[in-house]
Amino acid sequence: MGNASALGRRLRITLVVSVALVCVALTGLGVGLAVAAVARAGAHHSRVSWITYGFDLQRTGFNPYERKVRASNASHLHKLWSKNLGGVMIAQPVEAAGVKIHGTATKVVYEGTERGDFYALRADDGHVIWHKYLGSIHKHCPFFPGGRFGIGGAGAISAHAGKGVIYVAGGNGDVYALNLATGAEQRGWPVRHVFKPRHLQVYGGLTLFKRRLYVTDANDCYSPPDYGGVTEINAAKHRIMHRFYPAGAPKDGVSGGGVWGPGGVSIDPSTGDVYAATGNAETGPENARYAEAVVKLNPSLHVLSYNQPPLSGEDRDFGATPVLFKPAGCPSTLAAVENKKGVLFTYRIGNIAGGPLQRLQMGDVNLGRFIGAPAWDPVDNTLYVANSSNSSSGPYKHGMVALKARHNCKLALRWQHPVGPSVETVSPPTVAAGVVYFGDGSGDREFAFNAANGKLLWHSNGIHNHVNGAAAIINGTLLVPTWDHHLYAFGP
Repeated sequence: MGNASALGRRLRITLVVSVALVCVALTGLGVGLAVAAVARAGAHHSRVSWITYGFDLQRTGFNPYERKVRASNASHLHKLWSKNLGGVMIAQPVEAAGVKIHGTATKVVYEGTERGDFYALRADDGHVIWHKYLGSIHKHCPFFPGGRFGIGGAGAISAHAGKGVIYVAGGNGDVYALNLATGAEQRGWPVRHVFKPRHLQVYGGLTLFKRRLYVTDANDCYSPPDYGGVTEINAAKHRIMHRFYPAGAPKDGVSGGGVWGPGGVSIDPSTGDVYAATGNAETGPENARYAEAVVKLNPSLHVLSYNQPPLSGEDRDFGATPVLFKPAGCPSTLAAVENKKGVLFTYRIGNIAGGPLQRLQMGDVNLGRFIGAPAWDPVDNTLYVANSSNSSSGPYKHGMVALKARHNCKLALRWQHPVGPSVETVSPPTVAAGVVYFGDGSGDREFAFNAANGKLLWHSNGIHNHVNGAAAIINGTLLVPTWDHHLYAFGP
């Protein structure tokens, strides 16, 4: 596969100390505490790294350090640059600040395409620093234009002791560790045969916590036998340690049950417990074992508790990643999970087996498009949901919906703004500095709303195919992956 550009293997990598502190605060203290600490200190970070899908392990989609794009100037967003990467993109971009390129500290964006190409680009102008081909497979399938399956999950960045790598799942079934500055493969990598690309693909971002790397997979175009789920890799020893098969291990002969969520799994950093939402089994009952469930696992992927919420009809599975959040005044940390039946469930993470705390019929029960992940803003105490359709039995409309968290841990409608085509698979939202963003799928646009009142502040022009991947807002730049083969960067 492709080649790293001639930057040389001798380039050293360093990330600024403030970036490391950001990462420690977010993964060790929890987002809410980190935000409070920054607010008290009046800190200002001009170079921040977005190291994982959703910015943090809880997958909140919230960047507490963004200062440059705010509700007061988001209406002035315009294209800074775009880069044709040659393939459809659904993976959220990630970014490392302070990577040493030819001796210069550089902000670098990392993005993969469904053609199997993985790129490192200079964040300031989109210049390609290096590129590698990590494999893809062609299948007659309606999921993506051209039926290409390659890199669908966001990479996970690790930087410490003057060294840095990005972990990414290729379209060939292997998982790679690549030098941030050069793209060189690290010794002992890739880890081979993590999944079988003829039957499975990685749709969710990789998750790294204390040298445990979690990779999720699910079927591509329903091609049994496909045994999807979660794989734990020891990043220090670069070997597979444990696997979780929701519908049963291959020896049990029950296909399906994969993990489709765009954020892969989420993690409670205080315990290391792993949270997943699972798809349906394909041979046997659709809810066989832990299929069609919200599942809590320990760090070694042993099931601690699970719940299969009562839903009727077929196709009751989750195409979602649980988002962990703790509302002000609520004694419990909660998980918010979207189900394809148009239902948003919340759970107390300490009592998953006890069933949902709340059930909101956000979208149409029959369409199967309510997938992805919401975003949580602890400053506004609000959960933002990109809704795929009008509710079958409730007040909720397609577009952007804001749900205020109450002291009783329940969510209530704060505002909503119908926008974009209805009956649509849309991108997960992202929120920062009082602005919430999302892409409207086949409407080919990215939107920005005032997070406080739902006022439309801006929408993109000139994108020529679906916007289904989650955007990242970092260091004053909004990065938007699209199906028109371009990665777009917008700024005020």
